[in-house]
Amino acid sequence: MNIAVRYLSRSGNTEKVARAIAEALGVEAVSIDDPGASVIEKETDILFLGAAVYAFGIDDEAAAFIQKLDKANVKHAAVFSTSALVKSAHSSIKKLLAERGIPLSDKAFHCWGEFKFTRKGRPNAADLEQAKAFAREVVLGLENKGNDPPAKGA
Repeated sequence: MNIAVRYLSRSGNTEKVARAIAEALGVEAVSIDDPGASVIEKETDILFLGAAVYAFGIDDEAAAFIQKLDKANVKHAAVFSTSALVKSAHSSIKKLLAERGIPLSDKAFHCWGEFKFTRKGRPNAADLEQAKAFAREVVLGLENKGNDPPAKGA
């Protein structure tokens, strides 16, 4: 199974989660602002895509990355996110992926992230272990079904 982990992190919180997911799956986590990661060029069975919530939405750079995704190369996606105040970036990313015709796993991961004096120490070790479990669960579900993971609202 070909797995990719891409993320955008301004404060390092989402990067920590991306690295935990990648470690659990034996792949590399790559920032979407890395020039070599600006597009998914080879067929990917599952793309784990992470972004944080900034001012109640996802970063414009993350949105632009999603707009470049080709459903011929990305068979499925799973979303993870961090934030200090807002619950999750899932709905924003879900909408953009749906516009691209990319099926989205019904499983998503979100944890709190530290920002200034809020949510000190997050994501913590327990959050990162939960991120790893999320990643393994998504992949196992995809392997067991041998087809598309369930998608809500797709």
